[in-house]
Amino acid sequence: MRRLVVVQVAIFAVIAAIVVPFGIRFVAGSQGFRTPLLLNATMTDAFGLTAGTSVTVRGVEVGTVDDVRLGPDGTARIRLAVDPDTRIPRDAIMTVGMGTAAGIQSVDLLPQSNDGPYLASGDTVAAPADRQPVQMDQVMAEAGRLAKKIDAKAVGDVSTELSDSFSGLGPSLAALIDNGADISQRIHARFGELEPLIAGTVNLVTTMAGQGNSFVRGMNASARFTTQLDDSGPVFLYLTDHAPETLTSVQKVMDTYRDTFGATLANLATVAPIIGDRTESLQTGLQAIPQGLYDLSSIVKKDRADFALIATQGPVCVHDVDRRAIGDLSPVQPNLVRYCPPSPDMQMRGAVNAPRPNDLGMQNSQIPGGVIGPPVARDPMKIPTLAELVYKWRMMLRGNDVPR
Repeated sequence: MRRLVVVQVAIFAVIAAIVVPFGIRFVAGSQGFRTPLLLNATMTDAFGLTAGTSVTVRGVEVGTVDDVRLGPDGTARIRLAVDPDTRIPRDAIMTVGMGTAAGIQSVDLLPQSNDGPYLASGDTVAAPADRQPVQMDQVMAEAGRLAKKIDAKAVGDVSTELSDSFSGLGPSLAALIDNGADISQRIHARFGELEPLIAGTVNLVTTMAGQGNSFVRGMNASARFTTQLDDSGPVFLYLTDHAPETLTSVQKVMDTYRDTFGATLANLATVAPIIGDRTESLQTGLQAIPQGLYDLSSIVKKDRADFALIATQGPVCVHDVDRRAIGDLSPVQPNLVRYCPPSPDMQMRGAVNAPRPNDLGMQNSQIPGGVIGPPVARDPMKIPTLAELVYKWRMMLRGNDVPR
């Protein structure tokens, strides 16, 4: 018998050791086994706060009011017991509100930022009077005073006028409500299309708001321009008086050169397609000309231009090829049957005369290139005159051999 009692006592102790801590935590909260975070606040009016009133941070309960008492200077001293794991920024303020119309109060801590430093035990929380909400009893008192000021006769007159205004409008109001429901359904069905429009409108309004200063400056400029136009009234009157004479002179000029306008327009019609076909060439030129001018400026040395002329001698190997049409950018396959016949001092010009791949050598060589140009001058002191150089250059351009 004694052994059964011992077993029962042991079981009771185990159950108590498990249940009692849970009960304490349920009643006292998470700080039941730890020292709570104690915060102080001073208020001119405690609004009837009592110990045990819940304390929340942004609406989440984190503790209770530990003590409320009157200080020596006549202010209310409130002490809050908060869960020690709660991190509350130092810029938080305390407000007292009522969660229900029954007058159940609560204390809410409202952080003004999300970062530290954070409040520690013993710190004071600001409770500004102008941030405290209006209490329920004050609201009800103000509502009562407002109700007393309402004239019952005036209310009756308003009701009568409203009744007369809506009399006979039942079908129209019903149609309006039905149309509103239909419009709502259509908007809901087109929400996917309206959403980008609304988002774009928001972005447009935001951009316009950001450009407010520019808009104001533009309006000021328009106002100044209008003022200048108004100040220039005499000038406009003068131009108006002399406008007929000016128009008559313009008409004479137009009549004199009437026959030349057609030719000018015809020439423009001829030039336009040519320029249009060379758009890419013009674009390349517009890009290359500035770089060429920049490179040309690099030859200037102080106040002189430094030129260097590099010339070569000897005949060149060329192949006559057909020119491609303007704007033809299609890839071209290389011609591997062309070759240049071996010759001393032979030079090659142009991409079409590029050397054959080394592994081909003279294999499949079928089309020899033409040789133009004078041979290399063996006597370096024998320098041709400018007229001879011009003559030889023209002959080379024509593809004719230059006589020695």
